[in-house]
Amino acid sequence: MKLYEISGWLLVGIGMVHNALGVVMGWPYLVEIVQAGVWNSIQPDGELMFSRSTMLWFLLVGCFWWLLGGLMQAWLQTVPTSLPRWLGWGLMTAGLVVGILLPISGAWLFIPLGLLVVYGAPLARQDV
Repeated sequence: MKLYEISGWLLVGIGMVHNALGVVMGWPYLVEIVQAGVWNSIQPDGELMFSRSTMLWFLLVGCFWWLLGGLMQAWLQTVPTSLPRWLGWGLMTAGLVVGILLPISGAWLFIPLGLLVVYGAPLARQDV
């Protein structure tokens, strides 16, 4: 099995690791959210709780990576052409920008994944 053919699953894996780390590192904030009753616990009384908001968006981003990875995998299994190259370029750009701003992070994983999307398609699948 070629690595390109599982590139969607690789993104799902990145999202799963991202969210697992988020739950472990953000556990105190998740506990705060539950103790506050969950409903309107991010911005109670109009005051934004940045730690809780950060936790919400951190986990939501990981979920969107699961969704995008699943979509990529569905594409690879049903569409006879390769994944759009712009997707690979976007993944690489995001990895580079976030990697520069936050060097000690998993953002660098998006660069090889993007390279895989741009250059990894077998010749038989490449767009004409």
